Amino acid sequence: MQVIIKATGIDNLEEALKGLENKVTSTEPLMAELANHLYNITSDSFENEKSPDGISWNPIKPRKADQTPDKILRDEGTMQDSLSAFSSKDEAGIGLNAVANGFPYGLVHQFGTDKAGRNKDVTIEARPFLPIDENGSRRRVN
Repeated sequence: MQVIIKATGIDNLEEALKGLENKVTSTEPLMAELANHLYNITSDSFENEKSPDGISWNPIKPRKADQTPDKILRDEGTMQDSLSAFSSKDEAGIGLNAVANGFPYGLVHQFGTDKAGRNKDVTIEARPFLPIDENGSRRRVN
């Protein structure tokens, strides 16, 4: 018994593979999309008051000075307003530049600290908003 296989459309397949090869070597769109995804994950954390893996933040005791006492980590919006995305052909990421009087707001709220306040005796619990853990590893994102 002889089996004959006839392949048609090879020319089309070859063209499609060449097009795919060209897209893979151009990583800028992929990196831009990844940066945008990271930005959205972080923005959603602030909006939903949850970590990227879906764990709700513990409430913060309101202060008289709070401009938005009903929102966690949203006093003046300094952290959220400083959030930006960046990308190139080799990297994708987000940045958060919220520092006042040497106090790194983002770092402290992401990981928590027991050395905050004027006398360094205030404890701030972690309220993660970035999709990374304290080791710099990826957090599971829902």
